[in-house]
Amino acid sequence: MASPSPSGARWSPVRPPARQVHGAKFPPVWSRPLAKLTRPYGPNRDGRFALHQRQPRADKLDARQRAICNADAAYAEALRKRVSNEGRFSAFMAGVPSYIDIDGLCPRCGNFRRRTRDRSCYACHLARSGANFERMKAGLAPIASRTKDSHLDLLKRQKAERDDEHIARQFGDISAKRWPTGKLEVSFADGYVEPDFSKLKWQECMNALEMYPGLRDVLRWAGWSVD
Repeated sequence: MASPSPSGARWSPVRPPARQVHGAKFPPVWSRPLAKLTRPYGPNRDGRFALHQRQPRADKLDARQRAICNADAAYAEALRKRVSNEGRFSAFMAGVPSYIDIDGLCPRCGNFRRRTRDRSCYACHLARSGANFERMKAGLAPIASRTKDSHLDLLKRQKAERDDEHIARQFGDISAKRWPTGKLEVSFADGYVEPDFSKLKWQECMNALEMYPGLRDVLRWAGWSVD
């Protein structure tokens, strides 16, 4: 209830006039209605994973999440549901730094290989890190300056490839080989051999899939997302 003024008249609150700034009138702040929140503030949390101190999030996948997935099947299932691309989740669980997303063509370079960690373009990422180009092509983690051990590891992979060490599998009339440096070699029934299928442009890859439907099984075996 309003208190009386010294003169005996009852006092009533008066709204301040609207502010005028450069010809535009704005209502007082306290008179504006508050906007309703469309969702609760902050991220949703699942109490089942409180002890892990890490909620299943798909924006950036890392080694710690993979370790939790290997130890907790419920956490792995919750994270799998948040990762929309099955190829990305398979690459994440296998520790592979990149995966193929046929529908995820990069508008900048036209490549369809994505980083497993954050879904960014793998080719553009390599271009930004020229010093680590050869190392990341081999599926190794980038480093600022190559140590002796990392250099020897790269030489070991290259030597294994020169010694014809690979994993081969037959898919009908198509044969495929996976090499230690990460190359996917595909041999077709007509004798043509594609030494590294990942270097094909997006349209060339799509044409090959239309001509050879069995090629999808090859790409799935190599960890590509083609569905």
